[in-house]
Amino acid sequence: MQLEKVDLKAKTISSGGDYLTINPKGYVPALQLDDGEILTEGPAIVQYLADRKPASGLAPPAGTMARYRLQEMLEHINSEINKSYSPLFHPATFATVREEKVAQLHQRYGLLERQLARHEFLIGDRFSAADAYLFTVTR
Repeated sequence: MQLEKVDLKAKTISSGGDYLTINPKGYVPALQLDDGEILTEGPAIVQYLADRKPASGLAPPAGTMARYRLQEMLEHINSEINKSYSPLFHPATFATVREEKVAQLHQRYGLLERQLARHEFLIGDRFSAADAYLFTVTR
């Protein structure tokens, strides 16, 4: 596996090349597999990686309720938390919009706090792909 840094403004990769040929969406992450297939979107990538090493326990088996809970948490992190940060990084965002987004983030993190008050990790008592993804999104 080779890590490539992406210049999101220029849409180029560190080895030289157009990032849009790798991920037409124009943002990270993207994972190119050995067979040339490319996966995008954090939830799909972390589940793929977890499934490659099932003994790691990072994802429950497919088709189980525990797996659906993992997918539910990954989607919450991706759509409700990760995407809510975007306006905070744009200097042109109005102060009122910024305040709204911060309030939304507090509310959305509240769900995670309640979950973590009941369990050691996001989907139970074991570290999972959801915990790894949340760390990546909030670092």
